[in-house]
Amino acid sequence: MSHRGEMTARLAEMPFMLAERPYSQKELMDHFRVDRKTIKRSIDALTKHSGIYEERDGRHVYYRARGDFKPPPLTPAEVATLLLAQEAIGTTGLTAISSPFAKHARSMLAKVRASLPQSLRERMEAMLSVYGSATAPAKDFADYAGTIDQLAMAAVERRRVWMRYYSLHNGETKDRKLDPYAVYFDPDGATIKVIGYDHNRKDIIPFSIDHVRTLRETDEPFVRPPDFNLREFLAENCFNGFHGQPVKVRLRAYGVTACVFAERTFHRSQREIERVPEGAKRPDSITIEMEVAGGRGLVRFILGWAPDIEVLSPAELRREVAEVHRQSLGRLAESE
Repeated sequence: MSHRGEMTARLAEMPFMLAERPYSQKELMDHFRVDRKTIKRSIDALTKHSGIYEERDGRHVYYRARGDFKPPPLTPAEVATLLLAQEAIGTTGLTAISSPFAKHARSMLAKVRASLPQSLRERMEAMLSVYGSATAPAKDFADYAGTIDQLAMAAVERRRVWMRYYSLHNGETKDRKLDPYAVYFDPDGATIKVIGYDHNRKDIIPFSIDHVRTLRETDEPFVRPPDFNLREFLAENCFNGFHGQPVKVRLRAYGVTACVFAERTFHRSQREIERVPEGAKRPDSITIEMEVAGGRGLVRFILGWAPDIEVLSPAELRREVAEVHRQSLGRLAESE
């Protein structure tokens, strides 16, 4: 992990340790494997926000948290739920084995497990043997811990960055000036992204962390729009792993795919327009409408359900999908 990443982890863990009992300076040095000056700098940083104070006992210096800081009062059942949720997403999310955060996730899970009463721990282990999640193809982000830390801290401190970025779309590497707003895991593409205001394109754009070739922080501050909300932005402007302008689309699915569309919600704006029943429980066709980000993600979604899906509107999307099918047929004909 990078130096900044180690500092962030230290500042996150230390208040919880000191809330349990006082720790001597030597104990903290041994626990975090750092020198005396590093512990002192960490304590000084925490004192501004977390109410940490210093006590002396002869030659020894002790640190403790004031009474107003308490770890969250989780019940054993809530802790077990946290563990189960973590296990379920652990294969593909930010704590996946290829993520730079993986070792911290494993350490956290071990500590949380140890805090459970034996009977609940045994029951949870039994649940974990029958409860999990399927793995998804993912990239290895272990080498990008420093980049993730830099971008996250720049986002927190509202500092502009310059980055050389490789675009998979056109194969070009260009300098970009970016105001980083957030770092997030994109489950659609099983990738970690940074999203922010791109001064080149004058728009809010997501970028894949592993395509950042070099990164330089600046002293230039930026102001993030006060109404920016990552969850809302992604719901409106990103679909199936790709960024695009929102478009209202109407799709009709047939056969077994119609059954799937009747059961699943692909986007929060999705609504059923029409259902033509084949039998009491099995629809012959179903028409849905939703407003999602247009572009490659939407086209890829539609093609993934072919041939049991039809684009009813908009007309431009219908023509785009038809052209992709024609190109595919042309390549197949050439290879025969």
